[in-house]
Amino acid sequence: MGAVRGLFDPARDGFGIRNPIGMTPERNGGEVLLRRLDSFLYGGGLCFGMAAAALANYERPTSPFPLAALPLAPDLLGMLRGYHARQTRPGVVVAAVRDWLRARGGRSEGVLDRLRLPGESPDPHVLNFGPAANGSFFRCLYRAHAVVPYRVEAGGEERRLYVYDPNYAGDRGRYVSFRGGEFGYGGFSSRDGWGVTLVPLAEIVDTARPLAGAVV
Repeated sequence: MGAVRGLFDPARDGFGIRNPIGMTPERNGGEVLLRRLDSFLYGGGLCFGMAAAALANYERPTSPFPLAALPLAPDLLGMLRGYHARQTRPGVVVAAVRDWLRARGGRSEGVLDRLRLPGESPDPHVLNFGPAANGSFFRCLYRAHAVVPYRVEAGGEERRLYVYDPNYAGDRGRYVSFRGGEFGYGGFSSRDGWGVTLVPLAEIVDTARPLAGAVV
């Protein structure tokens, strides 16, 4: 297991910068296809890369970088793009599809029972809001969003899953509400056609290695 430094804290273990939306790589010449691919992959932000990098940094066996203090310098931006692009790797895609099928099309029933949290497991999950098996599949696929789940609280019929959301740097109050077989989190909810999938960190990164490109 990686270094255990208490509960994952978005204000300490997450990035202090907000998810950089629309910052696609600059390409010269006639690379039209690459620019279109960049727009699709990076145009909506780097949430998956930020979630994976923050979770990997937390789980490292050596002292982590203080991510909250890092400015959005070119080397950090490049590193986050690299982590973000890993969502297209075959192993990550297979893991996401397997979990989506296991959940009968991204349904939320049982997701909290399968979920592995940082500090409690050597292979915690990144949680993705994405498509369910319905007519909103492609809309949700294009607008998919990733967060780091780190704590579950139960009260009455509701269970709250607290998350680090790269769109809200340092915010400790973000949570996904699970109730009656449905979930809701801001604009992401099962009633609006969204599903959830879990991706193991081990499929994304090697937590024994430092974050390449990070500068203290």
